[in-house]
Amino acid sequence: MTSTSAKDDRFTLLTASRLIDGEGNPAIEDAAVLIHNDRIELVGSSTEVRAPDGAEVEVVDYGDASIVPGMVDAHTHLVSPGDGTPSDVVGQEKDDILLMQAIKNSRTILHSGVTSIRENGAKNHVTFSLREGIERGLAVGPKMTLCGRPVTITGGHMWYFGAEADGADEVRKQVRQLIKEGADYIKLVATGGSTRESNPLLPSYTVDELRVATEEAHHFGKLTAAHCASAQGVQNCLDADVDMIVHCVFEDAQGRYEYRPDLVDRLLEADAWVNPTLYVAQAGIDRFAEVVESAGDDAPALQAVLDERRRGLDNRMEACGRMMEAGVKMTAGSDSPWGDYAPGEFVHEVLMLSDAGLSAPDALASGMSGAADSIGMGDISGRLVAGRSADLLVVNGDPSKDLKALWNVVDVYQDGNRVERGVL
Repeated sequence: MTSTSAKDDRFTLLTASRLIDGEGNPAIEDAAVLIHNDRIELVGSSTEVRAPDGAEVEVVDYGDASIVPGMVDAHTHLVSPGDGTPSDVVGQEKDDILLMQAIKNSRTILHSGVTSIRENGAKNHVTFSLREGIERGLAVGPKMTLCGRPVTITGGHMWYFGAEADGADEVRKQVRQLIKEGADYIKLVATGGSTRESNPLLPSYTVDELRVATEEAHHFGKLTAAHCASAQGVQNCLDADVDMIVHCVFEDAQGRYEYRPDLVDRLLEADAWVNPTLYVAQAGIDRFAEVVESAGDDAPALQAVLDERRRGLDNRMEACGRMMEAGVKMTAGSDSPWGDYAPGEFVHEVLMLSDAGLSAPDALASGMSGAADSIGMGDISGRLVAGRSADLLVVNGDPSKDLKALWNVVDVYQDGNRVERGVL
């Protein structure tokens, strides 16, 4: 009979003033979490949560702080630096350089309190290599669900990541290839985007091409998500049964904004998720405002561009708020470190969703249980529930009353282990 070593049977008891479960429920006051090895054993009041009699237990009392689930970012691009470098430039980097960038970003993201992510597209096999490296202990980072390469038309948005496919047969083959390589879901590029020479207002794929991709993915039990930067792109994706609409911009082919109740009704009917990616636009506006300030004689022309970008974000915020009121499911996905959105600042997206209309508890859930559900990780991440992996964080303050408390990370735990974050 083999005895269980202390290392394989360890208990950790965390206590704090409050616990937030990540599902929008009221906080538990004078709370405790018992961790057994890598799992959550018990959650509740400190008067009720105890280690088994005779067990050796490490007790960590965090005092006037909050224990919350590890945050879940439903939209990342780990190969980007988040410093304003154009995506076309990022896409031309060598794979080994991009892998090193991804390793750096994954560590930063984990240290910020995000313990699970959905990666929304990278070059070639970089993110598959990253995940394997993390599993082997060669790097640190959050749990991740991967698409590998986003499926796009020849010369379309993110073509440089290596998954160009035209026509139904090529799309089908590309989806099957990605699943063969280990993709957890399929990312489709339904319109143009920030890639040079692509037009975000025009659809890329036809409905038939998109439908081939969703049918193939669903056949293998995989979810789909689609980049949609125009109303027609949203409509095409709904026609093709896409599971998540990313960006969900209601602009026509001429760039005119018009809220689309008909499309919102269809989002509700399809029970589709929307990932509006609000802060990535704000980050770009903030950076461009700095350029305008120092532009000299060119300032008036640049100011006009800045004003237009601000109007565009205002339109997106309005549409997002109205979709929230209608009951559309919103997930927090940062889109960082794309563009000017630095890694490790996921909280900005949660705050923007709150500004658009979500209550503080619902905004919290959008970056915890809701985000986990939206990316197919609902049974793994985003909730403080007995039996789950012990992925959680401790923050000073009460984020159920002030979301900005999420910035004040004290400790991060992954699989029951306190993450060594160094001196911050």
